[in-house]
Amino acid sequence: MAWSTRQLADLAGTTIKTVRHYHQMGLLELPDRAPNGYKQYQTTHFVRLLQIKRLTELGLSLAQIRAMGSADEEPDEAIRVLDAELAGTIERLQRIRAELAVILKYRPPWTPRCRSARSLKDCRNGIGPC
Repeated sequence: MAWSTRQLADLAGTTIKTVRHYHQMGLLELPDRAPNGYKQYQTTHFVRLLQIKRLTELGLSLAQIRAMGSADEEPDEAIRVLDAELAGTIERLQRIRAELAVILKYRPPWTPRCRSARSLKDCRNGIGPC
């Protein structure tokens, strides 16, 4: 079965502009063309487009996806690389959370500049005598 660019984009839940952008970035191979010049996307294009979409939803940049290459070339290696990158990101975020916990635990008490304001919002907005 062959799909047009519009059909492929609709099936994958994306736009023609996105499909073209992925071509320009080298993420999605160009399909063969019909005698009338229209592109004819195959199942492999559809699967790759869904893969790109899913990886971007997981937070990977298009550059990271391009660096991984096509998962059908070396799927296990691509998954291992992605897993290692995600593990590093998780460790970094856990360190940041631990540092924030320390800051919250040992921060000095907050004292508003204007003691007569009813709330912090009033103080910031200059309501009440300061």
